[in-house]
Amino acid sequence: MSTARESIEVAVPARVAYEQLAHFENYPRFMSGVMSMAPIDESTAHMVLDLGGSRAEFDARITEARPGEFLCWEAMDGPQVSEALRLEPMADDMTRIIAELQIDARELMPAEEHAAEVLNRRLKADLKSFKRFCEEGATRMSDAPTKDIPTAASIARGIASSSGLTHATNERPNPGMPAGGNLGPMHHSMERNARTRQAQQHDTY
Repeated sequence: MSTARESIEVAVPARVAYEQLAHFENYPRFMSGVMSMAPIDESTAHMVLDLGGSRAEFDARITEARPGEFLCWEAMDGPQVSEALRLEPMADDMTRIIAELQIDARELMPAEEHAAEVLNRRLKADLKSFKRFCEEGATRMSDAPTKDIPTAASIARGIASSSGLTHATNERPNPGMPAGGNLGPMHHSMERNARTRQAQQHDTY
């Protein structure tokens, strides 16, 4: 058996990194050599793996899981393959992932003289891909548009519109011109002032 060990720091909480690792269908997106991963149930998937031109098919199962802390999976049949992933929270949004991959390199990579070194390089590249996969996913979530979320004002406008109580945006209701040219209180005040002046002039004469 050959063993490869690598670690990396990922800028997401441990629970987020664990959720991505716990779903086998994500593996082809960041794990090199995985041609396909077909889920069978919540903890088992059929894996098609290609390492150095050697192809292997087997069912992989999660054998130990502690959410946000530890995950281990292994092949149930076929070649001897297993991976243990330990998650160490470093801060609220930073996690160190320590991966240990054990594989029967002589069976899967018979033509590779330096199989252990190749496995280490592949595991390191896989962790970098996983880091990118997690962090880009977190960025997409944080950048999700919120313009479609209804606000209290928009809900109120909708209720008023359905009741026929709305006016043009940002406009107060226009009472319009009073009938008969009546200008309201200002018009009556002008009439009173005119009558007062006429009476004063009449008294003078």
